[in-house]
Amino acid sequence: MASEGPMLKLLSSAVLSLLLSLGLLPSTSSEEATALAATTVTVATHNIWVGQGNTRPLADIIGWQEVSTAEGHSKLDALEYYDHFRPGAERLAARNSIAISWRRNKFDKTGDGSRMTHEGQEGVTPARFVNWVVLKNKETGAKLAFVNTHYISGAWNGEHPERQERWRTHNAVVREVVADLLARDLPVVLLGDFNRALSQDIPGMNHLNTAGVDGVPIDQIYVKRGIGTGPAERLEKYGSDHFAYRATVSY
Repeated sequence: MASEGPMLKLLSSAVLSLLLSLGLLPSTSSEEATALAATTVTVATHNIWVGQGNTRPLADIIGWQEVSTAEGHSKLDALEYYDHFRPGAERLAARNSIAISWRRNKFDKTGDGSRMTHEGQEGVTPARFVNWVVLKNKETGAKLAFVNTHYISGAWNGEHPERQERWRTHNAVVREVVADLLARDLPVVLLGDFNRALSQDIPGMNHLNTAGVDGVPIDQIYVKRGIGTGPAERLEKYGSDHFAYRATVSY
């Protein structure tokens, strides 16, 4: 029943708008009207394969993975009408590989953060991070916390079980970051490359299944309970070795 919440909010807002336009309800102030309306945005995740894939305007807010080359960052810079969060001091800093982009005409960034999950090891993995932004919708004033991450590869494919400890450490940090954002009473979207074909139990969050896809892909989208309209949709690869995924949230 919880999944009906956003749909009912949207329906209620539409009905109220119709009644107001017909003069069947007293007029409200612009602030009151904004409070009645739900904020609906699209979100997407895409691993662009060490910068070889193409950046596209996939959604209002996008979490990228493997933007780890000069070529990848140049493609991100060429993406029109978007601003980006890349917190590393150097362009090729590992934490910048999980960049976040948003449509600048729709959002103002009011907060951000980046947290290391574990150190890197030469020949095994770069250092891994969780990045997040808090975006305020310019039209409605509603805020959304958007979290992007990329877990270590190979931990669950039977080839590198020694990497599972790093994967679990990463997962614990993700849960802590999400818990902190939820504690601020923010709607939260978490997405990225989880490098495990299994949905995770993240308190307060729901995993969105992907339409037409059996099982759980390693690229996943989670939303705070009550805000995801779901399911997610699988897009194209756009020159990468990963599909891109998109979903709609209403809050």
